[in-house]
This record gives sequence, C-alpha cells and structure tokens, in this order.
Amino acid sequence: MDEFLADLGGRVGLLILLVPSFLLACAELGYRRGVRDRATADEWFLGHIGGVQAAVLALLGLLMGFTFSMGVDRFDHRRALVLEEAQAIRTAWWRASLLQDAPASAVRDLLRKYVDIRILPKAAPDPRELAERMRRSVEIQVALWRYADAAAAEAPDDITALFVESVNDIVDIHAGRVQATRSRIPSGVWLIVMAVAAVGCWTSTYSGGASGVRSRLTGVMLPLLVSLVMLLIFDLTNERHGLIHISQQPLIDVQASIASGRWR
Repeated sequence: MDEFLADLGGRVGLLILLVPSFLLACAELGYRRGVRDRATADEWFLGHIGGVQAAVLALLGLLMGFTFSMGVDRFDHRRALVLEEAQAIRTAWWRASLLQDAPASAVRDLLRKYVDIRILPKAAPDPRELAERMRRSVEIQVALWRYADAAAAEAPDDITALFVESVNDIVDIHAGRVQATRSRIPSGVWLIVMAVAAVGCWTSTYSGGASGVRSRLTGVMLPLLVSLVMLLIFDLTNERHGLIHISQQPLIDVQASIASGRWR
C-alpha cells in the first residue's frame, strides 16, 4: 500500500481528480439515501443523525489536524537537511585548505561537482536521472573519503581530524536526505482519514435528504474543502511533486560562492 501511495505521489493530476470525486460521490449517495428514508424519518431520528454527523466531523477534524502536523514535521525536516548539507559542504571546502596543495585542489574539485549534483530541480526528475544523481553522489563521497583516509594516515592529528569529520558529515547528511524522502505518512493513516471523511460527507448530506433540504454547503463545499486539505497534506510529504517544493537556495548559495571564487 505504501508503494501504491508513493506511485500516486508522482501523479498529482490523478489524485486531484480521484479524491474530490470520491468524496462528492459519498455526499451524493448520502443525500439520495436520506431522500429514500424521508418518509420514515421522525424528529428523534433526525436529531440522532445530527449528533452522529457532529461526532464524525469532529473526529475528522482531529484526524486531519494530526495528519497535517505529521506532514509539516516531515516537510520541515527535509528543509532543515538541505541547509545542513549546504553547511557541511561549505565546511568541507574550507577545511580542505588544511590538506596539502594537491589533495586540497582535488577535494575542492570534487566538492564543486558534488554541490551541482545535490541541487534538485523543482520539477520531478526522471527516475533514471534521479538514480544517476544518487550514483554520482555516492561515487564522489567515496572519492572524498579516500582523500580523508589518506590524510589521516599521513598526518593523524587533530587538524586532519577536522577534515575527516566534515567528510563524514557530508556522507551522513546524504543518508538522512534519502531517508527523509522515503519517510511518508503511513498508508494506514490515510485509509482511516479517507474512511472518516467519506462517512462525514455521507452523514452530512443524509440528514439533509431526510429533512427534504439539499444544501450545496454540505453536498459540494464540504467534500471539496476536505479534499483540498488532504491534497495539501499529501503534497507536503511528497518531495518534487505538486505545488510545494523544498527550497534549494542554501545549496545554490554555496554553488554561487564556489563559482565566484570568493572562497579560497
């Protein structure tokens, strides 16, 4: 199920169509069922349905608030990792000056290539392009670690340890960004939210149908509003898809500083 949701994350247009359509259909079915039961619905029954409707919508609000918080936490974590990676690359660039001239030049050349690879485009890249970026990232990390290992073997002191630490930070943050991209809201949570939303839309229009009143507020606006919030939460947890993107500006700033020659 998680793989299915991940695949849907790359098809935002399909989600925009499916979620509102499903909830609108639930609302319409609820209204039609209410019309059928109108003849047998008395005042007590309508009051009972109203209580159920209020309870379901309250539960839906609680679940969506909880899910939204999960989405925002994941979004903030991925955004913080971009800043941490930019800082780690900058630190490694500066600490490369602690090495001898030849290794320092080679390390900085690798870091120049690395920052170019780590800046992700706003549009979702082709899976093959993304895989190639991952391969190149790991390849450069291995090359950086070889220089760090050689420097530590040649001069095992505290100064060299600073450079080794900066390379280690680059590797760790890369692993963190990969894991953060894979960390999504569990499919079980989405199923529960969708089920409660469907019941909420159904009961909202059922009471109207049983009362002989058709309201656009409950039949149209409520399903669309719930769909909008759900799509927003889904967008927050799926990087490079939809309208919300993680800013790459910290890495772009590092790239610009390296290219300008301000860092020596």
